[in-house]
Amino acid sequence: MRRNIAGRCAMKALTFVGLGTGRGGYEPAQYLHGGKIVESNLFPIALYEFFQPDQMTVFVTRESRERYWDELCRRLAGRIQPVPVEIPWGGKPDELWTIFDRVVESVDEGEEVLFDITHGFRSLPFLVFLAVAYLREVKNVRVRGVVYGAFEARDGDGRAPVFDLSPLLSLLDWLAAVHLFRRSGSAADLSRLLRDIHAEAWRERAAESVPAATEKPKVLQKIGDRINELSQALLLIRPLEVMEKAQHLADQFTDALSEEAARWAKPFALIAPTLRQELTQFAGVSSVKNLDVQRRMVSWYIERGLFVQALTLARELLVTRVCLLLELENPLRREARKRAERLLNYLAWSKLPEERKHSDPWTDPEPDVADVEKFRAHDQAESLVGMWSSIRDARNDVDHAGMNELPSKASALVARVKEMSEKLDRIFGGEQAMMIEPDVVTIDLSTFYTGTAKLSDLAEYERRALELAGEGRAVILTGQAPIWMYLKIAHALHGKARRLIYSSPVTGEVVLFDHDPW
Repeated sequence: MRRNIAGRCAMKALTFVGLGTGRGGYEPAQYLHGGKIVESNLFPIALYEFFQPDQMTVFVTRESRERYWDELCRRLAGRIQPVPVEIPWGGKPDELWTIFDRVVESVDEGEEVLFDITHGFRSLPFLVFLAVAYLREVKNVRVRGVVYGAFEARDGDGRAPVFDLSPLLSLLDWLAAVHLFRRSGSAADLSRLLRDIHAEAWRERAAESVPAATEKPKVLQKIGDRINELSQALLLIRPLEVMEKAQHLADQFTDALSEEAARWAKPFALIAPTLRQELTQFAGVSSVKNLDVQRRMVSWYIERGLFVQALTLARELLVTRVCLLLELENPLRREARKRAERLLNYLAWSKLPEERKHSDPWTDPEPDVADVEKFRAHDQAESLVGMWSSIRDARNDVDHAGMNELPSKASALVARVKEMSEKLDRIFGGEQAMMIEPDVVTIDLSTFYTGTAKLSDLAEYERRALELAGEGRAVILTGQAPIWMYLKIAHALHGKARRLIYSSPVTGEVVLFDHDPW
């Protein structure tokens, strides 16, 4: 990293000079920054006075160089020697790429750079922001600032403020972090941004002469940690933990978080509604019976190209389904899952051609006759066995890294996994069938609104709850919502739902009413 004579990191300023907007060119202005005023028609002169860069690169067109270069060099003489880089006007796409290339080529790896867009013409400010984003990633450039002398924002005394627009660059970081999570499931960058903002706010307050503890953020870091925990649970295929973490996150998207985000993390406040929907789609009762959340997790994995996770969870999803069909006491017990797997394997083997059975005989104990009869009584038994064979073979091929004589091609495995997802959707029912029983649905009231629930929207909340609940089903109400909303929706569901249950991490499941004759 380059350093100047004073021993600090050397800073390079990149600035632009065009022709100005009128016949007379750029008008003189009093630019104001940090309590200091510099009067000049050319902002690069004020730029030097305000920030004292060690190097200055000035992007000019042929016409602007002829008009202003001698004046600029004369007024900066003895202080800094500007370096000209000629660029085209940018009137065509190929010229825009030329400008982008020359901006990027003017910066070396790891440099500290101050960008000035005051005299940038037409699309140049937008182009500079893209170049800054590129340089940060590709050349590890440290951005000192992106400044703009706002001539058109002069005050009553004719002074033009100088704005640092670099905070807007953080929105690109946030968008990239959200995109990374939505495309890959990794929330590492998102969590880091929240933790960094939280820590920076506390450092700033600690440096003030009168720290105001009540004005420091309290939940940003916590929400960042919870997001990362959910991400890890998703990537490591922990469905019960995913349900629990997603529910906790849904409960933490409160007014307090919205207020903190608006003050300390504006980019996060802008993306919070979309992010909340993405993060809490798996919220619900953390139960092995909550098969629909697990099915949606399989689809979520496939959408992101996480095919190994999809295959692993799909296999376990079928095993759980069979455990419940056989009415085994605890589907999480090893003995129960082995019993269900043996049944599925035996029925899949029994469907093989006779010659295959002779060459690969069944050697394990046969499943109980009662289990076979109970399973076959189910109208989707054949579909489940067919799905089991397909998922089992594909998962074995993947888990053993294709180390066999006839491994499947990667493209064939991807196609098989996508087909598997469609079949799972058909077997396990629609989006609202949250549990193994087809007449149980979980409704997360926190997903009905963003920010604060409003009494004026109560009729719409009721309509959505009734639509999701259907007729004669068992309904579980969960999620953070005001008590008046719970009471009104519970009243609306009376006579519609067979059974109504309230569920929260604190109380567990509480039966509000039960009209099931059984």
